[in-house]
Amino acid sequence: MIPQAVILLGGKGTRLAAQFPDRPKCLVPVAGRPFLEWQFDWLKRNGVVRVLLAAGHLADVLERHLAARPADELDVVLSREPAPLGTGGALKYVEPQLVSDPVLVINGDSLTPKLDFSTLWKTGQGFFHTVEKKFPQCGKILATPIENAGRYGTVEFDPDGFVTAFREKADRAAGFVNAGLYLLPRDVVTGLPAGQAFSLETDVFPALAAQRRLVAIPIPPPLLDMGTPDGLAAMEAFLRAERPI
Repeated sequence: MIPQAVILLGGKGTRLAAQFPDRPKCLVPVAGRPFLEWQFDWLKRNGVVRVLLAAGHLADVLERHLAARPADELDVVLSREPAPLGTGGALKYVEPQLVSDPVLVINGDSLTPKLDFSTLWKTGQGFFHTVEKKFPQCGKILATPIENAGRYGTVEFDPDGFVTAFREKADRAAGFVNAGLYLLPRDVVTGLPAGQAFSLETDVFPALAAQRRLVAIPIPPPLLDMGTPDGLAAMEAFLRAERPI
């Protein structure tokens, strides 16, 4: 069964705010449409039907966008965090609305257009069933290879897939980087502190890795990241050239 998807949208998008001050980052236009709609298309292509938006900055603008978009097969629910909570705090805040175990968590500013869960691990039981059977009760980070990994930092993992280290923005020519996609068991979310601002990437994942409860799953490139003006331009060029989704 495809898990519910949670898209983390609480950030202010400070590096794009000067160019798009009137909208949240997820509604910045990319190749002629709001970026969030590209994420929705990718989710639909992968069989996801339930989406929970963990919103914060300019959530009113996002609410108006959702009200105006045509109905489709996605069941989209908007949640507003009461104050900036970081990626970890935002996920904890929406815990009462989670309906799946595990849950698919997605950063709201990145896209992996070549990733198709139906072909990622070709097994008769499907990717999500297989990965949970192989790594029960472990968090999973989907990681993609990149030639110039220094901007992102790298995820290092052993031959069995367990994450051994995070190298933040090291001077590396190539490596695997966090693709902004996580498959997290509900007990991980349950164990997060409530009412606090914290980061999945810097607070939660290193702790899980130290417990040997965090796995990296390689996925195909590219990783498109619209968190910076340069990243936005690269994403725009890719989507206009290939329109893969």
